[in-house]
Amino acid sequence: MALYRRLERDQPGRHLAGLARALVAQATVPDGHTVASAMAQGREAIGYVQDAGDREALLVLAEARRLVATSLHATGAVREALRLALSAQATWRRCAPVRAAERMGLARTLIAIGDCQGALGRPEEALAAHQEAMNLYRELSLHKQSRWRLTGQVAAAGLAESLTAVGRWEDALALAEEFRGDLETWFWLRLQSLQARSMLGRLLRTVAYCREALGEPDAALRAAEEAVDHQRWLVENGLAGSRSDLAAALRTYGGLLLRSGEPEAGADRVAEAVETARGASDAELAWALIALAVARMSAGQWDEVEPLLDELVPVCRRRADELPEVFQPLLVRGLAMVVAMTAFDLLAVDGRPAAPLLDRVAGLDGVTAGREAVALARQLAEADPRHRELLGHALFGLERAVNRTGDVREAAELLRECVALRRELFAEDPAAHRSDLAQALGNLGNRLHALGRLAEALPAHEESVALIRAADSGLPPAEAVAPLRNLARTLAALGRPEEAERIAAKAETPAET
Repeated sequence: MALYRRLERDQPGRHLAGLARALVAQATVPDGHTVASAMAQGREAIGYVQDAGDREALLVLAEARRLVATSLHATGAVREALRLALSAQATWRRCAPVRAAERMGLARTLIAIGDCQGALGRPEEALAAHQEAMNLYRELSLHKQSRWRLTGQVAAAGLAESLTAVGRWEDALALAEEFRGDLETWFWLRLQSLQARSMLGRLLRTVAYCREALGEPDAALRAAEEAVDHQRWLVENGLAGSRSDLAAALRTYGGLLLRSGEPEAGADRVAEAVETARGASDAELAWALIALAVARMSAGQWDEVEPLLDELVPVCRRRADELPEVFQPLLVRGLAMVVAMTAFDLLAVDGRPAAPLLDRVAGLDGVTAGREAVALARQLAEADPRHRELLGHALFGLERAVNRTGDVREAAELLRECVALRRELFAEDPAAHRSDLAQALGNLGNRLHALGRLAEALPAHEESVALIRAADSGLPPAEAVAPLRNLARTLAALGRPEEAERIAAKAETPAET
């Protein structure tokens, strides 16, 4: 760099490409420089060659743009990172990469694009970019693959995560296990510890998700625990940016423990994820706060939920305009939890007492939080159908808050919209949405009954019961008790006492009937 600066000073304009190349090379050396300094060097390099037309200068420009995009992504500026990575991709295409180093430069750029698309909640776009990067690596000869193995490992980690995001569990697991075996060799763990452990942490989280989805909970727990160990080692050894990855690994491990019947150990790991994420990643902090709030609710630890939501909602609000794809759905989830704490009964759980409803949480009452959640979720669902389930939950919560104010008529209309939405989802995936649809129908029947519209309430209750008691429902018999009682109540009000008594009797012995 010093040589090129001297040459450029003596012969202005003749050595800009060389100086830019030196800046990019310096920024990529793992010598302890910060993300900010790497980004500054990359931006300086871009300034020297962004108007160049010769191929060698364009190659430097493409790599500089890729470098800055990767650094921006690391700081959370995902939108700007994606814009710059796409510019880098266009520059690489313009150069028509031929040599292995050039093709791997394009592959690294595609990895950056895929990572950004994934962070923005666009799994299909992320998968396409990661798959193309992996294809470029696979097209190399075996000899050149060994030389560019680190790029292949990063591509594999990104592709495995993208495959997991679209539910291709077997493909993701096979890829993750292939590269995991490579990274666990003596060479990588001893001589390339930072890179190996970083990649292993990512791959093992993917393995954990896939093993759980494929019905292997014990293997999933082992993989998640290993991921935590690798990420913890990286934090203890000062790798920049590793705290966010540790928080993600802790959240994954904690969630698996919670779902495996170990609530205390699971909640402890998620609580550690919250502490680790603070100051490291707002997105990971928000996810960890949500996971911990759910764990506390499930355990009936109601007094510990409010402070979590007091932290969660402001974090999501602060980042929602800057990164809406990430933080707006998280904000809806947080607002829905505010509604739960202010509008739903806080029941006794495992010997812990019930709690009185709170008037306000995070500065909001239930109706205000519910209306904001529905308005935001409606925008999200209109832009992306994947958010319809989120809208359904927001409508279900707002209905409860509105009903508590005595406005039964609006509550019924909200439930009609919720039922229509959940009916769509049920048609697409019955197993995933049967219970939600049955609950919404049961509540709609109750509201219509309260309004005196018994003839409309009856079919809602009947459909709710039929959904739960279907031979292929997969739902526990106890879930039919309240719907059966509601149905019996409406039948009695319609002057059909014999039917009402028969249905009420079934509610007392749901497993037998």
